[in-house]
Amino acid sequence: MVAIGKAEERKFAPGTPEWGLARCRAADASLLELFFSEDLADIAKAKTICAACPVQAPCLAAAESRREPWGVWGGELFANGKVLALKRRRGRPPKNEQSQLTA
Repeated sequence: MVAIGKAEERKFAPGTPEWGLARCRAADASLLELFFSEDLADIAKAKTICAACPVQAPCLAAAESRREPWGVWGGELFANGKVLALKRRRGRPPKNEQSQLTA
């Protein structure tokens, strides 16, 4: 978890002008689907947008404290209120040829 001080916490409180600097903010909400997509390419794009965001750390800290149910927040992918290390593709995983050869 990212630790931020009380003064910094107030500075980046939702609704303050600093949140207006977030790279994900778009007046037309055009990026909304990107940050809540199931597609691995969209998730990668969302994380790239977060990488250079000036409010990345407080965004991640706030998402962790709220236990966001899902989406990309602060450059991390959340599912069920926890950060996922990686997201698997949908469907059945490919068969491992090594295990078939040794069986």
